[in-house]
Amino acid sequence: MPEHDWTTRTPEPGETLTAGAVTLFCRPPAGATLISGDLGAAIGTLAPAAPLLGLMERLPDGPFALRIARDRALLCAAAPPDTEGWQGSFATSAADDLYLQIGLHGPGHADIIAAGTGAPPGAPSAACLFAGTCALLAGDGQGARIWVERPDAAALWSHLARLARAL
Repeated sequence: MPEHDWTTRTPEPGETLTAGAVTLFCRPPAGATLISGDLGAAIGTLAPAAPLLGLMERLPDGPFALRIARDRALLCAAAPPDTEGWQGSFATSAADDLYLQIGLHGPGHADIIAAGTGAPPGAPSAACLFAGTCALLAGDGQGARIWVERPDAAALWSHLARLARAL
């Protein structure tokens, strides 16, 4: 097999896979924007009602930000803000082509999350090492959502499918 023929492909937004007690789905992180610097000022300016979420905190119905580090977060809204670059005490950068969002729903989702990370839910940062991949995790009331950088999505999708089949 030529080295450029990958056997595991990146999931496309809209794709779903049901295996065992879990359904995986892939969504684009529409409106995703990386913010850095003064997170309070950034969120207050760009999405004033958006909460700043830590690990496995529940997603609201509206805009939200997933904390990556003390001075960095992924702001998710219906559409990205019109600003990019430095805005006084914070900077923004469009990230809707950087991340894919993988959802897990079903009775086995908690087992998969537990197998993927040892980080405690409620940690201040939504960022963690999940199944060997840097990811952002949040709960959505029916299961969990994982934001992963697009180059890592194929490996994570495949790993999640194997875990789901094993339940």
